[in-house]
Amino acid sequence: MKIADKLLNLVGVGRERGLPPPRLVAIADGLLVTERSAEAWFLISVANTDLATEAEQDAALDAAVSAAATILGDRLSHLKVVWGRSTGQDYIDSVAGHYRLGDHEAWAQTRADRIDEMRMPERYVALGVHLSDRDPRATAQVRGSISDALGTTSWRVSARELAHLDERVRKLARQLGSTVWRAHTAPAEVISWLISREMHRGAVAAPRRGLITGASLARLTSGRVVPYTDHLRIYDTRGQIAAYTTVLAMTDFPEELETPGAGEWLRTLSEIKAIDDDGDEIDVTVEASVRFRVLTKKTARHLVDETRKSAKEQRRSAAKGTAEETADEIVETERVMREVKRDINRSGLTLVEDHPRLLVSADTREDLEAYVDAVIAHYADRGITVAAGADEQRDLWLESLPGDQLRVPDLGHVRESTAFFGSWFWGGASIGDATGPAIGYLTGSTPGLVRFDAAAGSALGDATTTLFLGRSGRGKTTAAMLGGLDSAFAGAWVPLLDLKGDAAGVSAVAAEYGVPTAVIEITAQFSGAADLLRVLPVDDALLQAPSQLMLLLPPHLRGAAEAPVMAATRAEIQSPDPSSWGVIQRLCASESETVRTVGFALRDLVETGLGSVVAGPPSGLSSLTTNPGLWVVQMPGLTLPSPESAPESWSPIERVGMACLRGCLAWMVRTTGRREFRGRSKVVIVPEVHLLTKTPDGASFLDYIARVGRALGASLVLDTQDPASILKLPGLVEQITTLFAFSLRSREQVDSLLELLGRPQTAPYQTLVRGINTAANGKSIRHGHCIMRDRWDEVATVQIDIPSQQVAALLRTTPESEHTTATAPAIPAYEPEDPFADDEEFLEPAPAAQLQDHVTSPARPSAPTGPAAAAPVQVNQPLPTPPAAAANYPTNGTAPHPAGPDSTEPPRQPAPTPSATPEPAVEETPQQASSQPSQPVPPAVAQQNGHPPIPNGQDAPEDHRHALRHDSPIGPDEVYDQEADEAAYNEAMYPAYDTTEEPTKPSSGKEHVA
Repeated sequence: MKIADKLLNLVGVGRERGLPPPRLVAIADGLLVTERSAEAWFLISVANTDLATEAEQDAALDAAVSAAATILGDRLSHLKVVWGRSTGQDYIDSVAGHYRLGDHEAWAQTRADRIDEMRMPERYVALGVHLSDRDPRATAQVRGSISDALGTTSWRVSARELAHLDERVRKLARQLGSTVWRAHTAPAEVISWLISREMHRGAVAAPRRGLITGASLARLTSGRVVPYTDHLRIYDTRGQIAAYTTVLAMTDFPEELETPGAGEWLRTLSEIKAIDDDGDEIDVTVEASVRFRVLTKKTARHLVDETRKSAKEQRRSAAKGTAEETADEIVETERVMREVKRDINRSGLTLVEDHPRLLVSADTREDLEAYVDAVIAHYADRGITVAAGADEQRDLWLESLPGDQLRVPDLGHVRESTAFFGSWFWGGASIGDATGPAIGYLTGSTPGLVRFDAAAGSALGDATTTLFLGRSGRGKTTAAMLGGLDSAFAGAWVPLLDLKGDAAGVSAVAAEYGVPTAVIEITAQFSGAADLLRVLPVDDALLQAPSQLMLLLPPHLRGAAEAPVMAATRAEIQSPDPSSWGVIQRLCASESETVRTVGFALRDLVETGLGSVVAGPPSGLSSLTTNPGLWVVQMPGLTLPSPESAPESWSPIERVGMACLRGCLAWMVRTTGRREFRGRSKVVIVPEVHLLTKTPDGASFLDYIARVGRALGASLVLDTQDPASILKLPGLVEQITTLFAFSLRSREQVDSLLELLGRPQTAPYQTLVRGINTAANGKSIRHGHCIMRDRWDEVATVQIDIPSQQVAALLRTTPESEHTTATAPAIPAYEPEDPFADDEEFLEPAPAAQLQDHVTSPARPSAPTGPAAAAPVQVNQPLPTPPAAAANYPTNGTAPHPAGPDSTEPPRQPAPTPSATPEPAVEETPQQASSQPSQPVPPAVAQQNGHPPIPNGQDAPEDHRHALRHDSPIGPDEVYDQEADEAAYNEAMYPAYDTTEEPTKPSSGKEHVA
């Protein structure tokens, strides 16, 4: 260093401060070239550390320190932590080609609109590494001035130089990609975005991919920035102030920082809050720019020696003075430097020289001052001093630009590597599938979308079981249904075994978006639907059907009935249309009195409502289908025996329930295992699976599907309140890839859940499980908030999010089976304030006159004929939803900012649904399935879901159209769980309609309110 430079540094005016801004020469993938230097740029992946154990964090930190010393030793590096924005268009582009069934474009657009409304921030961590100097620093300014005066330019880079730099970038990428940071080269668009956003502080479209030079570079730096004493004013192209920005320097750190804890001074950027005029907390967007250098042992020893010698000279000088006393700080510095040098030589201690800066921006000067105060207070609580760089704003801001250099070296620190990398700039929350549908968003220290594809396991060669666990009314069933909807839109066969009879709302959502669907209520009108002789192939049925019939018999008749039942089954199989009802008729017609007694006992049971489903006379309705779509199979009134009871002690209703369940499960097992359906995606959803795990048949079914699901292309989605029972099925536990954990209370269940999550059964994690669904005020439920463990065993907190208020309203619809009535009663008013009403809350009906502006009478289908005439009609009428209150977003540091009012758009017109004759559904061949992805919905199915049949060639009624945007989307807190719903609500909300009148088209003037 020249004597002049030393004198300038002595007075705080180094030569670096006087250099002009960097001149960009070229930008390519992973490469930034300026007139003075060339840099490699990488994006660092977010590590999932929010719920990591202390041992896991220590191991990752040690790995980061070791990698930095090996790869970045003595290299000038630049770390930037910046924030972008998740957009709906990006989401639509990411799921292009994933959906195939129904009006999938409208479904994807609904989620995209929700993403735009949430305005969710997205964190980027970029690392720049200095490659080489291109011009001597002393002559760079002179060359630029001369070339400008002559009208020429020095902005050039040769193809040979680019090729050499590109090779160095690739080598660094291979090294950094194998570290805990999982770094990859930054695309050219991202590098240009990092530059342009500093010049404009707004959303600027990045130039196209490839080498960026010339005019494109000029546009990146065409902004105008005016520095003031304590802030900068950034102007847009119209000369208006676009933003106010203050650059803060982190000037003082405590001697010791703990990690996890206050030592994570970069990870906590997203946790900074300010108080607005109403006294509410708001998020403060803070970005970081840190120039640092990891010192090699040689450089570190030299620096330590220089510091120790300087302290020694000061001590000797003080000793020669009149006081002959040495300051304690000087003595302490000399002692510490000796210890540091010893640690460097013996234990491999590494040092880092860093210069951390924080950038805060706001739309107004008043907001900026409030945000700056919030940042200073946030770090003061951690013992860290942060201050605005008075009269240094220009140089500190230029220092933060990619391609520039350190300009204010006196505001820096030299510390141990663990103290720098313990800031955990790459830590936070990251979980879920890399691609696929979004089911919610992260609520940890780094917000972002959470993607979940229930059917992805088989394609990845992985296990295929997903589990939702938690107490009733917390949102697990809703989350499972959203996953099933996404799979149905992707073209999967999605049966939902609804043992409680409260999940019909998911079928209403599927019908609204044109996905083939039906609510199949296993009652008397579906006589014979669970008959194994009709469900299974002949060879399997010969063994399974007699077992099902024997299960129905009382214990005292079983010994004498086995041989006659088997013989009658063999004889019945030879008939053209074999059925268990035919077996019973053969037994009743036997010449043996004992055999006739067996037949009469079976006939008495199967003539009951639920018993007829197992072995009653075939009704002609083929209720169980293998077509792609979403099929809700309800079993109301199903009573299963307790796991402690012996089969001999089962009551008749328990025997019938077990036989019905065995028939339905056998149908699912048969369908998933059929060779001709191996290539079709299958997702079996079973809510309240604890009702199955306590039965031998249910446990065997779950174990079988879980174990062979990958080979069969079948995925299993379960929800339960009893994780302890899941742990008793080791075959099932081994196949769980994704798990969503909601709150539990008892010690046994909490510890069982933590074992499934792979987290230690310690007090902090137990407290987390118990309080995961408790709102910040401690007095309300935070529905849909859960702990997620993905297929890579990463664990983080997640908020399940319903994409729109319309979908939430349809998911509320849980109609009970109703016989048609002569007139349609008035529909009571709908209260949208809390779509998660607890069990004790009821909705009061309003006078019909108040609803005339919102609801028109639905079309009344004509009365069915033939076997279907006895089937009661289930009506899932889409409800008018008045504008809801503004969404209440969580205030935990990661919540999206609510967007302003949306512009209204005309409703989307779905494709017309072809009509079909009311004949039994038949199983199609794979060729038919591939050529007809969207199957027509039979009239009976359409009527069950509130949709009258639409003649061929006619448009769908207006009240079934889907709007692109919703004025008041459902907030992320408002995730609805069907378990918290009430049957009385359904009876009042979804009346049955008379089927004797001719169909009439609904009025086209029906008002849509989202």
